[in-house]
Amino acid sequence: MQLIKRVIQLAKDRALIKFSALASTMVVDAEAAMLEEMSNVSAGGDQRGVRAALQILRLEQTGLVASTDARFRESVERGMRTMYTDLRQGLGQLSANALSLIDDETVNRQLEVGHLVQRLRDACDENLGRLNIMIAQLHGDADVHERENPFRPYLIARALYESLKERVQDEEICKLLFARLSDSLAAHLSDYYAAICAVFDANGIQARLLARPTKLKRHQRDQLAQQLAAMNSPSGMGNTFAGAATLPVADFNPRVLPALQRMFESMGGGERGINQTDAGAMTSQQAQLAQSEEFQKFVWGLFNQASAEMAPDVAADVTGHAAGQPWRAPVSTEVLETIERYQRQAADAEIGTESAAGERNQLFSLGEKLTLPQQAQGQQMAINVVAVLFEFILDDEQIPAVVRARIARLQIPFLKAAMLEPQLLQQADHPARQLLNRIASAAVGLAPESAMAQRLDSKIAHLVKRILQDFADNTAIFSECLEELEQFLADQLANADADSVRSIQAAEDAEKFSAVLRNTAASLRDIVAPMEVDQRLKDFIEQIWARVLVRAAAQDAGGGSAAIGQQYREVLPELVWSAQEKTTPEDRNALMRLLPGLVKRLRIGMLMVHMPEAECNAALDRLVPVHTQVLRQGLADDSPRKWPSLDDLRKEFTRLVTSDDSATWILTEPLQVEQDVLESALADRGVAADVELSRPSIYAAKPSAELLSQLRVGCCVECQAGDTSVPARLIWVSRHHALFIFKLEQQSKPLVYSAASLLQALQSGRIGLVEYAPAFDRAVDALMQGAEALQARPAGG
Repeated sequence: MQLIKRVIQLAKDRALIKFSALASTMVVDAEAAMLEEMSNVSAGGDQRGVRAALQILRLEQTGLVASTDARFRESVERGMRTMYTDLRQGLGQLSANALSLIDDETVNRQLEVGHLVQRLRDACDENLGRLNIMIAQLHGDADVHERENPFRPYLIARALYESLKERVQDEEICKLLFARLSDSLAAHLSDYYAAICAVFDANGIQARLLARPTKLKRHQRDQLAQQLAAMNSPSGMGNTFAGAATLPVADFNPRVLPALQRMFESMGGGERGINQTDAGAMTSQQAQLAQSEEFQKFVWGLFNQASAEMAPDVAADVTGHAAGQPWRAPVSTEVLETIERYQRQAADAEIGTESAAGERNQLFSLGEKLTLPQQAQGQQMAINVVAVLFEFILDDEQIPAVVRARIARLQIPFLKAAMLEPQLLQQADHPARQLLNRIASAAVGLAPESAMAQRLDSKIAHLVKRILQDFADNTAIFSECLEELEQFLADQLANADADSVRSIQAAEDAEKFSAVLRNTAASLRDIVAPMEVDQRLKDFIEQIWARVLVRAAAQDAGGGSAAIGQQYREVLPELVWSAQEKTTPEDRNALMRLLPGLVKRLRIGMLMVHMPEAECNAALDRLVPVHTQVLRQGLADDSPRKWPSLDDLRKEFTRLVTSDDSATWILTEPLQVEQDVLESALADRGVAADVELSRPSIYAAKPSAELLSQLRVGCCVECQAGDTSVPARLIWVSRHHALFIFKLEQQSKPLVYSAASLLQALQSGRIGLVEYAPAFDRAVDALMQGAEALQARPAGG
């Protein structure tokens, strides 16, 4: 089916349209930056260079934008033809006659373009990384290569560089323009790639971090490779790209294809498509292909909501089949009564009874026993879909056998939920789906004989029994059970051992301190911003004294008093007053008396937050010129300016908020916990941990929630250690999703990551997910392969 080609074409159109706008914005921003630079430049030579560059930019901006846009379009077209198609010659195919020397200009070009590429990559690493992953997945490739991305930063950098070289002869001016235009690109590129990602997201294609194939059994590696080929794609990619394979019909579970065949025939296409005679074979083959593609689109539409950014024909198919078919019709009383009877039987039966009777998946037999009228065929379709999904889930060897047996008992309640709320299949966050996924993922990687596995199995058994006994027609029970499971996992993993407990307490302390620090600094900034005081003093207050205030407030909270915090709050009005112009002899004398004690309190406060002696001295040294200037100023002869008094300043600083209640703060940006804050908290709790707290790029958008959301407490990952991979489990995620703690199975020392560093580790492969997607999503991928397999099924088979 051509769906993926149409989606990629849609992404290409979006990329080219957005790049045209980006190129224009790039020139406008560069012009504004140089105008501002000219107003601040004092050296005549630099000003002349900026003025000359600005003049050339204004003269050439139309041609520059058009040239850059045309070069990028040409590169994108070439990239679309060559992505994941290796046309490079191997060393064995090269001859001496094909080699040539590289001149200096080529080397310089590669260096300058290379520097810009790295800068652009840093500026949009998250959205660019998501796009690279999605393009790799579309081609069924487990290895992600940015060079296969037809919209990659290198093509943008090279288009800009070559366009400038063509139009600007002066090398220095060319470099200056290249730098200013690069600044604008870096500032806007993250949004550019986010817009391209949105096209894939809207069409149900989302970046998934992949499992490590090296740790899977051989047949699981084969299955993963085939699932990668079909990932997020109705067509399974089998007919779209040469590198993707189609799973042979014979390799499918024999219970699945008959159900798919019934679904296909219920659309009215079975006899016309598959049961054709050999007469007119070519016409029959074409008709079968068309009907199969329609069926694949229909099945895909069951799991994807229509969006404004979908390919038009795909969106029409989704909305048409979802709304126009009886799939969403109210469930009949007969069906509900039959499902209810099966649920009561499952509630009364002990685990293992169904499997002992050879009826692991009851939904197939339930669908066969129901005799529904023609107008209720949509409900029959729902039963077949859920039956096939559960067949794949119950055949998923990544899930331990005992847990699959528990999940098997949820098939009837899940079917009832799907009949009552048909949107369940399209809502990834539906509690019923979430519960099924969490049960499966929490058990992955656990040794069945381990104490944690035994406790988890008991909890799952309890939840399954509750749903079987209490679920009537209110799906809220799935939310309640999901919440209970999440709380169980959080409690069990957080309290597994003393190191886990202390490391989590330390991380909570560090995040709480960081949240209050950031908002305290913002509160201080609001107070001192309108004050006419030296910028060095404002920087000291916001960057250093804010830490002192937060530390003092934390100590007061622990001790049950407010003495320390109040003492250091009183420093603020005195510090600001000390930097104001003194207009009377009395004020000058008061300042002379104040300074020694003020400096002493500043030093004590900085030492309280464990600031090194050298840094304390450097901070105080930066304030010395401020006070020296105040003392050297003569008294005003004319009517002196009315400066705020010390009492006025004290009143201003009563607006300062240093509450340690993090629930009162609304974080509008990702929270960054500083390395020294976390290490200090770990030391205070007496626990050692490996810490990775990389700072996000200054240009980057918020951490990719789509990728990090795959990591839930209890999920199993693999950490790269040299040439091997070591299993680990996520045991805690902080309140503001700023910190993540993992525990290795063979090591008690926790691993602490910030959101930015964890995202980098996931994208680089240093941390890999054991599950490439949740259990339900894996089943949907396999179902899509099954829909494609009908196309390859022999006529009349």
